[in-house]
Amino acid sequence: MIHLALVASVWASPLAVDVSVHQLPNGLTVVLSENHRTDTIALHLRYGVGSKDERPGERGSAHLFEHLMFEGSRNAPGNAFDEWLTAAGGDDNAFTSEDETAYTMTFPSGALDLALFLESDRMGFLGDGLTEQNLANQKAVVLAERARRYDQPNGRDSDALVVLQFPEGHPYHHPVIGTVADVQGLDLDGVRDFWGRHYRPRNAVLGMVGHFDTEEALARIEHWFSDVPDRGPAEVLPPAGEAWRVASERGVASDGLLVDEVEERTLYLSWPTVPIGHPDEQALELLSWVLSAGRGTRLDDRLYYGSDLASDCNAWSFPGVVDGHFVVYASTSSVRLERLARVIGRVLASVGSRPPSAEELDRARGALRGSRLDRLEEPEDLVEMLVDCQFLHGDAACLEDRWARYEAVTTEDLVRVARTWLRPERRVSLSVVSEGDRGGMSGAVPVELP
Repeated sequence: MIHLALVASVWASPLAVDVSVHQLPNGLTVVLSENHRTDTIALHLRYGVGSKDERPGERGSAHLFEHLMFEGSRNAPGNAFDEWLTAAGGDDNAFTSEDETAYTMTFPSGALDLALFLESDRMGFLGDGLTEQNLANQKAVVLAERARRYDQPNGRDSDALVVLQFPEGHPYHHPVIGTVADVQGLDLDGVRDFWGRHYRPRNAVLGMVGHFDTEEALARIEHWFSDVPDRGPAEVLPPAGEAWRVASERGVASDGLLVDEVEERTLYLSWPTVPIGHPDEQALELLSWVLSAGRGTRLDDRLYYGSDLASDCNAWSFPGVVDGHFVVYASTSSVRLERLARVIGRVLASVGSRPPSAEELDRARGALRGSRLDRLEEPEDLVEMLVDCQFLHGDAACLEDRWARYEAVTTEDLVRVARTWLRPERRVSLSVVSEGDRGGMSGAVPVELP
């Protein structure tokens, strides 16, 4: 057993969490944090595989595996995973993004061995449960999920915005849920190959927060995962040329249109920005809170509280492992989206002409800090934060250090990132309107989703 780190924080700030990090001989990284205020344990297992890791022809494979991982493995066949965990008083979930696939569990502390057995069996021996029948079932489930979401009002918005924002060849260009043609075309050999390339101990971080003794829990983890073979590092796709990088930095400057069965017009304005770890990451996030975090913030006051231009609005920053984007959203029942875009443009321009005050920045920082502290109170959220810290930054105890970067942001930084990244010529827009509605952005071109 290799012990990588032990962080003590008895008298430290609320963001300094007691956490220990270990690495098993097969390469699996383990993050543990005791919490004896509850008799439950929250488990979070992050694999470093998302839609960005899919080869051409296998779009949707990462999301498909979110489903296949519950279809049975060598020693837990069929629906045993869900049935046994539920019978022990636990529950589970999973999600997929461009960058990761994560599996979560919450269970009574007495079910620790069962939970670790189930998770280790599908990490090491899922291949035995990958059958033609299971694959056919889950392909049908994924396609039905896609169709159901796309049939909902605004159900295609996020996928259309990604296709617009990130150019052809970019790792984020295709929707996480995949394409119909690729999902339909996936065969058993290809699926087993995808699992073998990515579902490896060295491509995963296992975290637990809850009622356990660290040394005892570590011994149980080592026991159950000891037979999971070390298959080396996961596949990393080579860059698909630098054309997408140039396009991302320059901006695609395009206007897209979705016609949908919606009651209100919706406008998304989006700009390519920065990946996780970039020096501007924190300033961009704080800028989104300066713009939209309730009454007294610039975008909300201008569009909602101080006028009837919008029925809803928001701003957020999305840094990913490869790239990021900054999004402003607004919906309206009467105003043309062209006008809404002009007003939003003036609000953004005001960041440079009328720089945010120290009070605006402090308010944004306080609201963001409050949201982070709220997450620390929930073991399910805390374990995800610790695992992400380890996976993305190599330090499970990074919360305090990461927060120091927010504390270092100045009002001048907010002005600089707005002028650098949110320039008009870098903007992409998506108009979502109902059939026959001419209130979208002029010249907008229909977005086709694969």
